[in-house]
Amino acid sequence: MRLLLLSFVLAVSLCAEEFVRLDLPLPKPFGVRYQPTKPPLNSQSPISNSFEELAKIYANSSVEFENLKAVTLAMMMLESGRGSSDLARKHNNFGGLKYRPEMAKYAKKVRYNASDGIDFYCEFESPEAFIKGFWAFLDRSPYAGWRTKARTQRAFLEFIAPIYCPFNSDYTASVMRLVPEAEALLEMGKMEGGYRVAIAREQ
Repeated sequence: MRLLLLSFVLAVSLCAEEFVRLDLPLPKPFGVRYQPTKPPLNSQSPISNSFEELAKIYANSSVEFENLKAVTLAMMMLESGRGSSDLARKHNNFGGLKYRPEMAKYAKKVRYNASDGIDFYCEFESPEAFIKGFWAFLDRSPYAGWRTKARTQRAFLEFIAPIYCPFNSDYTASVMRLVPEAEALLEMGKMEGGYRVAIAREQ
């Protein structure tokens, strides 16, 4: 029983998007291959130049839900290690977005070895393309209904977290801790200006 419980705890530490809504089979406790997770972000973790650029572009972009910019930038900060991950640096994927057929018009498919093993992820040609792709990713069927929770950052995050990262029960809290930093980055980006990217919802 103790071994089973330990295996479950290890499984919870892995992010594997969309197991819940797509009714995919959950990994069996004794079949989990544990991979060390990324160290938690702290105030000493540097923000990469590419992430600063992303924040600047995002700050001056027009999106459907302006009130969710800070919390979604905080998600990107957590997922990419403030822009330090290979997925962010090499493929402009700051959200850990796995490739799905619906993403074909926004991204290319690339094999990538993440903490939970090799899988296909989205490769974006630019930060602007990533921003469009990020919102398109949420507009897919697994996240249906998120707009009804878009009035507040926490309600939005609590709705999508079990789908986006179902095996990390601390995901919402981890992202919310980064929101003040994300807000500061967005304010700095607005002051610097120089970008205007229209992010329209595509049907």
